Amino acid sequence: MSDYLDEFLDKDGLEESTAEPVRPNWVSDSNSSGAAYEAIQSLYQQKLRYIRLHSKKTDFIKKYTYEISKSEVARVAGVKMQAIFHSVNYAEALQKELAEKNDKLLKTKDAKLASRYAGEKGKTKDELIQKVRELKARDKLISKTTTDEVLELTLQRLPLDVRRNLKLV
Repeated sequence: MSDYLDEFLDKDGLEESTAEPVRPNWVSDSNSSGAAYEAIQSLYQQKLRYIRLHSKKTDFIKKYTYEISKSEVARVAGVKMQAIFHSVNYAEALQKELAEKNDKLLKTKDAKLASRYAGEKGKTKDELIQKVRELKARDKLISKTTTDEVLELTLQRLPLDVRRNLKLV
């Protein structure tokens, strides 16, 4: 059985990766940057999971459901927000990382909602009423045109003696 599976699997793909994910060079375990970076990564995964599991617009009314805040990062990292986002040398890089993650989360949320509210579901009541009125008018016009054409064809196909009796000729 293992020989059969070996035909389809890459030997390189089977080896487990023991290397940790590559961290940016500004992240260090000697200061709070490591804890803050890990906090952003874990919060990103939590928010991404929330977005995947929810698909209604009402699920995303509050920004904290899909956006990572500085105070959340500070709380998870166990330091004060002022300390890690303003008064340290890696603050700019940390803010950039946070902004990138929030942009990704926002795009993911918008894509999720766009797929759910595509077509008629995404339109307002007034738009739907207008569309129904247009469709009814179009159907009435098509119905009238079709009825007139059917009547003309029927009259043309009638035998001459029937048309004379009906005084159509």
